[in-house]
Amino acid sequence: MRSETSCSMVHDLLESQKCKFVQTTPDCLINMNLFNYLGWHYCKVDVRNSFNSFWSVLGMFLIAIYVFWMMQITIKNYFCPTLMVIADLLRMNESTAGVTVLAIANGSPDFFTAIASRVQSSKHSFLSCMAQAMFLHIFVAGLVILTKPFNMQANTYLRDFGFLFLNTVYMDYIHKRPKGISWVAALPSAFIFVGYVVVAIVDQHLLIARIQKMEQRQLNVAEALQLEELKPQKEMPMKRPEIQRPSIGHGSRNKRIFRQFWNTVAEFDKDRFHRGTILVKLYLIVKQPIDMLLRILIPKVDMGAPQYGWSKLLFNIQVVLVPTYIAYIILRGYSLAGFAVYMIALIVMIPVATLIFFLTRTDTQPIFFRYTSGVGFMAAVFLIFCLTTEVNAMFFTMATILKVSQEFSLATAICWALSSNDLVANLSLAHQGWPRMAMTATFSAPVFGSFVFLALPLVVNSFVKAPGNIFVDLVRRCAYSWRSEWASPCFPY
Repeated sequence: MRSETSCSMVHDLLESQKCKFVQTTPDCLINMNLFNYLGWHYCKVDVRNSFNSFWSVLGMFLIAIYVFWMMQITIKNYFCPTLMVIADLLRMNESTAGVTVLAIANGSPDFFTAIASRVQSSKHSFLSCMAQAMFLHIFVAGLVILTKPFNMQANTYLRDFGFLFLNTVYMDYIHKRPKGISWVAALPSAFIFVGYVVVAIVDQHLLIARIQKMEQRQLNVAEALQLEELKPQKEMPMKRPEIQRPSIGHGSRNKRIFRQFWNTVAEFDKDRFHRGTILVKLYLIVKQPIDMLLRILIPKVDMGAPQYGWSKLLFNIQVVLVPTYIAYIILRGYSLAGFAVYMIALIVMIPVATLIFFLTRTDTQPIFFRYTSGVGFMAAVFLIFCLTTEVNAMFFTMATILKVSQEFSLATAICWALSSNDLVANLSLAHQGWPRMAMTATFSAPVFGSFVFLALPLVVNSFVKAPGNIFVDLVRRCAYSWRSEWASPCFPY
């Protein structure tokens, strides 16, 4: 078995060797995403001068803040509104939506990435999952309560805490088995989250039955108050206006197509800009590039805009762009018949966009435009995932430069970076009046994370190893990666 080469070993090398090291070492490359920040620092910056290193780290920190800001806007304006519509369509209450829709939506990119990387594990997977659980349940849950105080049902809290506790204890137990992990011991770990979802759905139906039973009999004052408190938890009452298709326009199909595109993409709050202070004006100017980029990358049905925000040219661009960058995020590095998968997606969607272009008009939104919300939700999910990985890459780079130990940075800064999307999403939901969903997600997200990064690799590789066992010491010698895209020998066959 080959020995592990940690990225932190870069500090033991000569200055002339550091650039090649960070560009070839798997432990360094696996933690980068769209841009190699380590390569920039050690190849483009004269690190012999501490002053240059300081400005390099400071620049990365400011970029991380800007990317985090972009992620916050994405979650608030695109992710949360569509998430609420999906939960309402499925007739879920806040608690059930927090266990299912919110947890799975936040973790779906991780799940797809794990599948694409052949469900491999890493030596720090357990530490990463437990650090995420502590961060979400202690810090994020506390902020949710402070943001929007609410009455918490005792049975719901005990259910959520019980599954989180069961997941933590069982994972700790099987990882410390001296005789290794067999498929019999690994298999139950995959059913903890599945059981959590089933119990949450059953719990909602029991709550509905309880409310209906109380409504059919005479109640005293205390029971009437209890009924009024339970009714809002039955489902998520949302009034969603339906899209009405106007009469088909006349004249050219592409009338003012470029002006329509520019007005949609470059929308700017001029009134607030003219009335605001210098700081407000600066804020709006700095925020405008983010808004314009997100309007191009994420399709959205704006119920308050003329024609519900329909822009013919923008929509055709998004038809090509969205599947392409989703395929790039998930399957970058994979090819089919000699072509990159994301290039195949691009080639396939160009004829589709061409067909839509010739069948639609600028002055009439098509019937299928109402389904854009589903596409926009997927686009928002994977864009948030991409932004999160960029924040993680910058934090990993800064931790490496500042000589912070890998375990400490993983349990602190990197954990915060990877959980930042959950932090922003849960606080946004709480601020918009859905604190129960946000609170439940602080329990369900760590359980789903363990399902993806611990349970699935253990189950898959224990069945491959059967009838033998997987030994924890072998897992601990694997190369670190929170996404595990490098095929390291975590489970040698």
